[in-house]
Amino acid sequence: MKNISILKEIKHLKIPHFHLDGFQKNILDNLHLEFFLEKSRVIITPDFQFYLTGDTQEKEIIEVEKLLKEKDFLNKLKDFIIYNLALYSALIETNSYYIENNQNLILCRFVPEANHRDQFELKVYTIHPDELPQNYKDKIYLGRDFVSIKTLTRKYLGILSIANSIKEQIKKLEKRLIEYIPKEIYSEIQSEYIDEIKELILEMLDSTEEINKSAPEEISHKTLKEHQLIEVNTIFRNIKHILMDIEETTKEMEDKLFQLNLLKASKYVIKFKKDIINYIHYILIKINGRISDSVNKIHI
Repeated sequence: MKNISILKEIKHLKIPHFHLDGFQKNILDNLHLEFFLEKSRVIITPDFQFYLTGDTQEKEIIEVEKLLKEKDFLNKLKDFIIYNLALYSALIETNSYYIENNQNLILCRFVPEANHRDQFELKVYTIHPDELPQNYKDKIYLGRDFVSIKTLTRKYLGILSIANSIKEQIKKLEKRLIEYIPKEIYSEIQSEYIDEIKELILEMLDSTEEINKSAPEEISHKTLKEHQLIEVNTIFRNIKHILMDIEETTKEMEDKLFQLNLLKASKYVIKFKKDIINYIHYILIKINGRISDSVNKIHI
């Protein structure tokens, strides 16, 4: 199985005790881990059983069965996931309706980031338990998060990883749209929507670079004075506004593709839009809200 040997390094990471509310606890209890095999994927259930999504070699099944015996490692991996999703992401809050409708079941996949051995992208999906494994392809994409198995802290509250991901995702989206949109239509989609989104992304990158230059890696009351926190919060708010413009343009593109009955293309646009909405909520709730409360010494 790919990346397992690297992920096992998480054993050395100390995850502090943190309180989960009922919703977060239900997610932890129903968390399914997903790993890549050569031609398919394996899904490990909370009771340490497994599903296969396609053709699998006998030696891979042996590896999976061996992994299932490492319960401490798998449980720590799940604690690591819920810690990050609960504290440094708004992904589960944004998608709580879909998650609860699927009996709090989420699938979490670790995707390694290029050129960064210890950094991973968490891709998160939900599906009803009754749909596994037969209807695995019908899972609902919820979003992505960015983690390091070396540390629990996030440089600049993770905004650089978000910006870099958006830059890469628009490139991937563009390739998909070229594949699924007729040539005579694509030029219109590009000029009206894609080019606009790219310009907005450049604006966002300028703002994230401003944070990179003006703030320490740890953005908190420990490293910044109150007026500095207010200043950096203003930059984050501006990034949020840019993301809202990106989301609006993406929604317009989605509507256009539906009107043209280009459903395969619209599927990828919807996934991109979900990411953008998650990031908007993350800044609103977990960054703007927390910084404002810290400055005003509000502790509920």
